[in-house]
Amino acid sequence: MWWGLTEFVNRSTEHRAELVKLPTPERDVWEIVAGYERFSELDVSGYDVVISGKYPAWMVDHPDHRVYLLHRLRGLYDTYHLTGLPADVTSRDPDVGNLLQLLDAHEGERAALPEVFARLGALAERRDGLAAELVALPGPFIRRVVHFLDRIALSPGAVRQFATLSATVARRPGYFPAGADVRVAHPMTHLEGLRPTGDRHLLAVSRLDAPKRLDLVVNAMRRASTRLPLLIAGTGPERERLEELAGGDARIRFLGHVNDDELVGLYNDARAVIFAPAEEDFGYIALEAMLAAKPVITTHDAGGPTELVEDGVNGRVVDPDPAAVAAAIDDLSSRRRRARKLGRQARRRAEQVTWKAVVDAILAP
Repeated sequence: MWWGLTEFVNRSTEHRAELVKLPTPERDVWEIVAGYERFSELDVSGYDVVISGKYPAWMVDHPDHRVYLLHRLRGLYDTYHLTGLPADVTSRDPDVGNLLQLLDAHEGERAALPEVFARLGALAERRDGLAAELVALPGPFIRRVVHFLDRIALSPGAVRQFATLSATVARRPGYFPAGADVRVAHPMTHLEGLRPTGDRHLLAVSRLDAPKRLDLVVNAMRRASTRLPLLIAGTGPERERLEELAGGDARIRFLGHVNDDELVGLYNDARAVIFAPAEEDFGYIALEAMLAAKPVITTHDAGGPTELVEDGVNGRVVDPDPAAVAAAIDDLSSRRRRARKLGRQARRRAEQVTWKAVVDAILAP
C-alpha cells in the first residue's frame, strides 16, 4: 500500500514523497515498546507533511502530521475481549506500580515520554525477574502502556487530519478521538496486469493465520461438489493444520509463497476468489480479484470486503459457515456465464477505487 501511494504521489501530484521505514519487530512486549520509542525520537522536521498509518509509526512528532489509519494493535483493542484477560494490571512490583502511577498522572502528555521510556527500559533490564503474566502478549500491562502511548500519538492536537482505509475501521470503538473528522478512502493496489484470461481454478490468497479463516474455506471446499481445484497462495503458522484439515482432498492445493507476477496470473485465471476473514480492515485480496474481473465469495462478517462486494451483483456474500460458502462455490463453479457477468460488474466497482481519493482524504485542508 505504501509503495503504491508513494508512487502515485510522485507521478501524479505536485508533491514529492519519500517512504521512511524503521524495523519494528513485535515478538514481545519489549520490542513493541522499543518500536514506539524509536519513532518518538525520529527526526522528521525536514518534511513539510508527515503521513503515518499504523503503530508505532504514528508516534512521530510533526506540526503537520496526517494519519491514514490502517488499524491499531488489534489484540490490545477491538479483539482484546476475545482473550478473556483482565483489563486492569495487577502487580506488587514497586517499579511497575510507580510506572502505572506515572501513566495515570501524565495521560496524553508528550513531555512525559522520556521518563516513561526510561522506566520501561529499566523494567526491560529486569525482564527475567518479572512475572510471566505481567509481560504476556497480549496482556493488561502492555495494553495499558500502548493505550497511553497511542493517546499521545493520536490526540487531536498531534494530528491535523484523520483518514482511514475503510468504513469498517472508522466504526471501531476507540480507534479515533471523540469528534474527530475521519475521511474514508479505500486504497488502490500496486499490482499491475490484472485482467481476465481464464477461469480454470478457484483461488484463495492469504497469510495462513487464524483470523483469515482459511479453515472455513477448506471446510467449505470439502463440502462442495465442484471439480475445479482450489489453489491456496500464502504462508503462515496455520499451514500444517490446514493441510491436515484438507484431508488429502486432491482438489485443494497449497502453493506457499508466490511472487507478484505469479499472483497476478493466479487472479487472472480464476473462476472466483474466496476471501472470508473475520472483520478484515479492508482486504486487498477482494480488490485485486475484482480488478481481474473475478467475483469474490465472502461473508457477512468479513468487514472491509463487504464494502466492495455485493451479493448477487458483483460476487457472493454469505453466512460464515462451510455449508453456505460451499453453496456459493458450487453456484459460481457450475454457472460460468453467471460468474463472468458478476466478474465484469466486480471490475466496474473496483475501478472506482483510486489513489487520488486517498490523497484527497489525507491532505484535506
